[in-house]
Amino acid sequence: MLLATGQVLPVSSVHRLARTSTLVRIVMNADGQVLDMGRKVRLATPAQRRAVFARYATCWIDGCPLPATMCQIDHADNWSTGGLTDLKLLGPACQFHNRDRYQRPERYTRRKEGKDRWAFTYHRIGSRRLRE
Repeated sequence: MLLATGQVLPVSSVHRLARTSTLVRIVMNADGQVLDMGRKVRLATPAQRRAVFARYATCWIDGCPLPATMCQIDHADNWSTGGLTDLKLLGPACQFHNRDRYQRPERYTRRKEGKDRWAFTYHRIGSRRLRE
């Protein structure tokens, strides 16, 4: 194996590294800013936050007027149950909706809007819940 420094790494060292290392998938944009990190990290990077703010004007819950720049970055799939910290699965949620969606998931329906956006509809108690 040839290192970036030009030094050759012996096969025995490559085997040792393979046994003792962990692989982490990281997707970067052309400027080297991290966009997708899988499960290794829970919080969005500054580059991911900027991309979310460019994608969304407000909280991703229908009808919530709070500007995206005042929202927390939320996972479309709850991170604690296996959700990924990937740009395509992140969006802005105001503090209320971010907490409420995880405490009362039965009140929310998620839908995909376009190629890289999600939205959620909040259903009041007793209202008819739409299918995802």
